Amino acid sequence: MGVMIPMKRERMLTIRVTDDEHARLLERCEGKQLAVWMRRVCLGEP
Repeated sequence: MGVMIPMKRERMLTIRVTDDEHARLLERCEGKQLAVWMRRVCLGEP
């Protein structure tokens, strides 16, 4: 078994959303960090 080395993320995405859109995104991520949730939903990563 090999040791899993975490991937270093070097790029940052910025998107503009309204206050309402931001609130809706936070509701959908169910307490998870928004970036982690978006990565999972958009890229299908665990």
